[in-house]
Amino acid sequence: TIITERLDTMKTNRERFFGIVREKQPHVLTWLMAFFNERVAADLLGAGNVPSDVIPAEHWGYGASPRADWDAKVRYAQATGNCAMCVGWGGCIPFGHGGPGEFRERLIEMGEKHRISVYETGVKKEIRRDPHFYHHFDYPVRGPEDLDKIVLPDVDDPSRYAGIADEAAYYKQHDLIACANLNGFFSGIHYYLHPYDDLLVNLLLEPEFVQAMLDRLGPWNLRAAEHLLQCGVDMITFCDDLGSGQSLLMNPALYRRFFLPWHRRLAELCHRYGALLHMHSHGNINEVVGDLCDAGVDLLNPLDPEEGMDLPALKRAYGRRITFVGGLARSFFDWDAARQRSA
Repeated sequence: TIITERLDTMKTNRERFFGIVREKQPHVLTWLMAFFNERVAADLLGAGNVPSDVIPAEHWGYGASPRADWDAKVRYAQATGNCAMCVGWGGCIPFGHGGPGEFRERLIEMGEKHRISVYETGVKKEIRRDPHFYHHFDYPVRGPEDLDKIVLPDVDDPSRYAGIADEAAYYKQHDLIACANLNGFFSGIHYYLHPYDDLLVNLLLEPEFVQAMLDRLGPWNLRAAEHLLQCGVDMITFCDDLGSGQSLLMNPALYRRFFLPWHRRLAELCHRYGALLHMHSHGNINEVVGDLCDAGVDLLNPLDPEEGMDLPALKRAYGRRITFVGGLARSFFDWDAARQRSA
């Protein structure tokens, strides 16, 4: 009865969100993770509910989203039932990607069924349609001899954050959680600096090289996060996919050596500003969920049961220390309606 009365007095989305995360109150809100294809999003939601900056511009797209898109992003959240919205250019559709806390991209080639963009670090990305596929290529760093090729943008450039405080305030006024995306630390290397498979190998064979890349990327991420927190965002979101469908991608000792310290520092920074930290990590990461709790991560997604993430068991073990987001099987939308209802 006490819980019911307290929930009944919390009329706003923001009150309910913070009640769930900070007080672990029994309530459910919606957070749609992603659309991979903006055309599908427009077909499902209506074109007027999809902001224009989901397509990279031919310039870097610094600062806030175009002002006309703020209303579209609010409508997007309303159409999807989302409780949150991310600030900055490109921060709407994909979780963990877009906005000034990530290295920006600009469009260099557009076709009917593909597009190619280049990021500030020099790596390129191609997205293809029918079927959907994407890959990164032309990485600037192939080995230790290329460390001097790491050229990161000026993290303190005021134009990078221009208008972000106003955009964050706008979403708060519309009862949304204002969040900002940030480069990951593991994913930030293999998205923007060094190929994925080589990174996994070099965690073992060239640990000093991996540490040198982290020593460049990590401080940039923390500084960008602080600028965003000073703009008044409620939450920092970041992607570090640590697992496969079977297990961690690395020995837990390697995670704790290389990446856990940065996750802890990021959480401490968010908490100094009264903000939250939301981490995205696919795969079977059971072995390090306790470490993420210890580091201070506030929310964790996506917890796919088909990847060995048992939401009820995790809730029993860690539910007083972290808020879990997700728990749906990746094949959920391939099931018939009866199976979906019974799940």
